Amino acid sequence: PGMQPTMSSFWCCPCFSGLGKGLHASQRELLPVPDSLGPLPLAPQDACAGKAVAASACPSSNSSRRETAVRRVSETQVGSGLLNGFETIPEVETIQVRPENIAKYSLPEEALAYVPEASDVVNRFQNGDSERMIFCNTPLTNQEVAWLKNCREEATRQNKAFLPSLTVAAGRYLGDAKGDSKIALESMQRGQDWRLNFFKNGPILDNDILEDMRHGVMYFCGRDHGLRPALVMRPARTPQEFCNEQGAARFSRLFLFCMEYFMRYMIVPGKVENVVVIVDLADMSYSKVPPMSTLWELKAVMSQQNAGRVYRFYVTNLPWVLRAVSGAVQSAMTERQKQKLNLGIDVATLAKDFAPHQLETDLGGSRPLETTFLPFPLPPGPFKAGSLAPRENAASDLHKVLSPAGARGSLWDPSRSHKENTRLGFASDASDILKRWNLESLLEHGSHGDAEQGYATDIEVAPSKPDRRPLDLQADWTDGVGETDVKLDGIAVKPNCYWACTPLCEVRCHVER
Repeated sequence: PGMQPTMSSFWCCPCFSGLGKGLHASQRELLPVPDSLGPLPLAPQDACAGKAVAASACPSSNSSRRETAVRRVSETQVGSGLLNGFETIPEVETIQVRPENIAKYSLPEEALAYVPEASDVVNRFQNGDSERMIFCNTPLTNQEVAWLKNCREEATRQNKAFLPSLTVAAGRYLGDAKGDSKIALESMQRGQDWRLNFFKNGPILDNDILEDMRHGVMYFCGRDHGLRPALVMRPARTPQEFCNEQGAARFSRLFLFCMEYFMRYMIVPGKVENVVVIVDLADMSYSKVPPMSTLWELKAVMSQQNAGRVYRFYVTNLPWVLRAVSGAVQSAMTERQKQKLNLGIDVATLAKDFAPHQLETDLGGSRPLETTFLPFPLPPGPFKAGSLAPRENAASDLHKVLSPAGARGSLWDPSRSHKENTRLGFASDASDILKRWNLESLLEHGSHGDAEQGYATDIEVAPSKPDRRPLDLQADWTDGVGETDVKLDGIAVKPNCYWACTPLCEVRCHVER
């Protein structure tokens, strides 16, 4: 009573979620719809989006590509429904990279099959503090589930709607805010406002940063033993033209391009969600120190990145002046800062965390110095420290197997099974790509595989719902987040069952109930 679904809700929502809203419009209140249609091997909304992108293939001119992107966003500025328990607005396009500028080993096969160690998931410090590094498609603690529940309720009270990429980072914001929902939502809103303003004229195009990339100031060079991409920064290579206000903006745009590239082409939710940063200060002199305007601009951009994205900083080749004061600096650092920032290390130390062929020779690796930086000079695996040579005939172009939503991932839903929560979102042609390399098993392995044993076993996680139960098991399924069951003839049915299952596959059981 009092609820009238709009006609658009039936046609603008992905598949049946709009129908679900209509079915429940007769309830006292409109019940929340979980993100999209639940865990699917293929994301239908991405398939639709992919057709739209393919239909308007990237024109050759930068202006045409940018106008297409801006038009695509402006034409879809309507509500997009719930995702990760939050109301959403359409995602903003941040980068456009032509196929020839995407490194063929951006996403190695090892990343899709990787089972993270407990230390990969949660970074624990000697003073007892900790920082969660992997949030997506990963079991959450009871406290984190409660924090998210409160945050979603507070977002509803404040009538907040976020970009999908912000909803999946809600746990990171909450961790940074120590569980304070209002502080977390304020940070999410600031981050969203910044992103919408920065990309209001369209995405960063690869052509826009091609000339700046040639200097080799910032680029991805490989991955560490935990499959985390290594972002190398060489400030001594900063050209003179960067040393002004316009140059500061170019430097920041370069950093943002790298991070957005990582988020789209190098990440695997629940397995690899972090980067390591190597800052090489070799050949640095006072004349080459970037001006304060550049540093402040870079700080502003870095402050808008999600918390817990950088697993570790390595600072090598300290000039003698900085080396002299590094001891005093480290003594003033917190335990967390000391463990995350390896200040003034010898390049030989990097060999403990990297295979030699993942680094250049001046960083303690075996590769010659790179001279081309886009596509990023990313070698194939293996990635275990001490591995002597890159794999021959390694599978390439696997960045294509994850859909945009699949690369983004989703937050753990206790009302779903472990298998459903860990399933990745593959692109429509993922099977063909993997079959080409005899890697079809990754469709299953990448979904869940051995992940049950690989997640942080030293964390007390909130229980997830068992895998699908037989129809005649008339049990009360509780999801741990306080939703009320709908009682039909004595049989408990969760409202979200209508869309949490694979479409059509289990419709009969709901009709029968």
